[in-house]
Amino acid sequence: MRGISREVLARDAAWSLADGSCKDLTVEWARWEATYAASPTAAARQAALTRPAAVCGACPIASECADLAELSGYTGIAAGQGYRNGRPDHARRRHPKQRRTA
Repeated sequence: MRGISREVLARDAAWSLADGSCKDLTVEWARWEATYAASPTAAARQAALTRPAAVCGACPIASECADLAELSGYTGIAAGQGYRNGRPDHARRRHPKQRRTA
């Protein structure tokens, strides 16, 4: 028996997105994702998830959304949580090292 590719699974999961609670929130969602991405601390990222998590909390396809984020390597907010390269974004954001001057 042949396995199903990630692309096929992602395509199948994407079909259900039209049924999501966020379907009419494109502008707001883009703003929420920009705020999340620009948040310098874990606490700020958690605060940026408050409104998207409220939308996703009652969403009938939240699990499909999370599956799609993982399968597609998504970076942003999906199913009420942050994702980085398809994985839940629990890591602390690292800042570039500053050079010391003499």
